[in-house]
Amino acid sequence: MLDVLKVKIYPNKGQREALTKSFGCSRFVFNYYLNKTNTQYQETGKGMSYCDMALDLTQLKKLSDYEWLTEVTAATLQQTLKNLESAFKNFFFKRARFPKYKSKHRHQSIRYPESCSIKNGGLKLPKLGIVKASISKSINGKIKSVTVSINSTDKYFAAILFETDDLAAKKQGKISGIDLGLNSLVTVFDGKIYQKVDPIKPTRKYAKRLRRRQKALSRKVKGSNNRRLSVKKVAKVHEKITNTRQDFLHKLSRQLVDENQVIVVENLCIKGLARTKLAKSIHDAGFGMLLNFIGYKLERESGTFIQVDRFFPSTKLCNCCKFKNNSLNLSIREWVCPSCQTQHDRDENAARNIREEGLKILSNTVGHTELQACGETVRLNGACIKERVSLRQESPVTAQA
Repeated sequence: MLDVLKVKIYPNKGQREALTKSFGCSRFVFNYYLNKTNTQYQETGKGMSYCDMALDLTQLKKLSDYEWLTEVTAATLQQTLKNLESAFKNFFFKRARFPKYKSKHRHQSIRYPESCSIKNGGLKLPKLGIVKASISKSINGKIKSVTVSINSTDKYFAAILFETDDLAAKKQGKISGIDLGLNSLVTVFDGKIYQKVDPIKPTRKYAKRLRRRQKALSRKVKGSNNRRLSVKKVAKVHEKITNTRQDFLHKLSRQLVDENQVIVVENLCIKGLARTKLAKSIHDAGFGMLLNFIGYKLERESGTFIQVDRFFPSTKLCNCCKFKNNSLNLSIREWVCPSCQTQHDRDENAARNIREEGLKILSNTVGHTELQACGETVRLNGACIKERVSLRQESPVTAQA
């Protein structure tokens, strides 16, 4: 079993210079062979494989104009070529866009695929020696690779990929349904009680500070030292917003995972929601990040993570008589069922419906159930469906639910 630990590292002056050279060489190799592959494909109709690029790189290092490539670890440059090959494969299999040229003004990273270890409380890397690091937990397994990166505020991080034999026992706990929304970030129903957690809205919280920094940046002359300093000040505010959001979502996901054995959520189309008038609030809430955190933490502890189909009308469906109320809109937070006269809280009703649907999926009784969602027949074959009849979706109603 593989696990990842991301730590902050503190390289000294010489190590920072060596890392800068490694970043630059890796970026050059990626761009050089991306261009060469494109040129060869246009001329011959066939690109370059990893073996072709690796052989060519060996000959390239022998040229007098490119001797500086030998100053960095050869394994990192070979890993860069593997990354380029993977980028092309992802493009051809329609999993990603066509590879782009790397820029030094964006996120930079290199990967050490071998010869890395923990020594004297620090991280030992090839040609760098022991780099001071803040390692939060012990790593007993074999280290497979280390990815070193630098962010926009000149802080260095290392993502350590290592083997571990720590297999958690079967997790015990409750079965909860979670409804995601903007008024209440999560509404949790465990079969007995409801629990609501409000969003912290970090983008709006630091909007005034960000506006001041951006105004100051706009007054600086392009290419000046003052402008470069102002760029870093703006980046620090963005970093503060990101760290605040991640810290809150990590703590929230940890609490949910600790309290529950099975968590049922709705498989929202977040990209679609991000194109609506609620885009800023959707991005600020971090729905995708929260679901990702819950998913991998539950997997580590042998829990079960179920995603109900996004076309399931969790908000509009009465949990008492199963009447579907098509007249609901975003402004209605409480409604009365026209069929059974039951009064519903919008979020609590959705969380209850999501939990019930998750129990059906868990017991494999929803395999051939048909429901009317968005006015069309949708067949639910499981938690995640790739092919559907409907082209419309209940969102953004479910996003606010």
